[in-house]
Amino acid sequence: MLHSMTGYGSNSFKVQDLEIDIEVKSLNSRYFDSKISIPSALSTYELEIDNIAKNKLVRGKVDLTIKISGLNNDLVTFNKKVIKKYIDDLSKITDFERSMLLKSVLSLPNSIEKGQIKISKSEINVIIEKIKNVIDDVVDFRKKEGENIKKDFEKNIDLLKEFSSVIEKNSNSHKERIKEDLENKSKNINIENDYGRFEQELFYYLEKMDINEEIVRLNSHFKFFLEILNNNKIEKGKKLGFICQEIGREINTIGSKCNNSAIQNSVVEMKSSLEKIREQSLNVL
Repeated sequence: MLHSMTGYGSNSFKVQDLEIDIEVKSLNSRYFDSKISIPSALSTYELEIDNIAKNKLVRGKVDLTIKISGLNNDLVTFNKKVIKKYIDDLSKITDFERSMLLKSVLSLPNSIEKGQIKISKSEINVIIEKIKNVIDDVVDFRKKEGENIKKDFEKNIDLLKEFSSVIEKNSNSHKERIKEDLENKSKNINIENDYGRFEQELFYYLEKMDINEEIVRLNSHFKFFLEILNNNKIEKGKKLGFICQEIGREINTIGSKCNNSAIQNSVVEMKSSLEKIREQSLNVL
């Protein structure tokens, strides 16, 4: 099962007189990076909530937001002493009527106090369970995204295999043409030739062009990539990224060894497919 690091989940519900909204979003990141925004009434549970998210989501940039509103929060208290002090002080420096000053004073600090939300332990337990459910929804979202990424991986690996086979065939025919061309040119040169030495030089030259080892390693990397892709482990994005690096090295070596337009075209196509895989691997858990 392949998991993406992109996910989303939300839920709105009521607990007694409280209306609660939970939203969780995740994006790709090298590590687990959480941002938790919760009301002060839940502040003592922030670490517990963070651990729940980390255990379930493992890696990624996670934004978890909880909003709570209810009867307690809707209560407003006027701080009469503070308001009176504001009006008395302002009356000494302005000619405005006290009724006019009141409008301005109500926007000043500490003039109005909002009621604090009170949450019981049983209500906290319900909220924690709902948070777990929302995070589970994010995990399900990630799995669906992972399935799409897996199909894209398999498609591009198949393309890499096809181009690898094309390169292998073109390389063999290219070496034969080079060998024949050098032999014909040597026969047309009117100088004495040490044929044994010529064969050694020809073998050395063709050996430098040989890409059999690179093709073998590429096929091994393709096989290993698919094995990782299909195993039961959840975390595999970093390992897939490392395999991409090894595939890239072999492709670059083939490109530097083979001075042939058909092979170079295939190398370019392989690099294009590999880049798509590399970009997708950055979003895999």
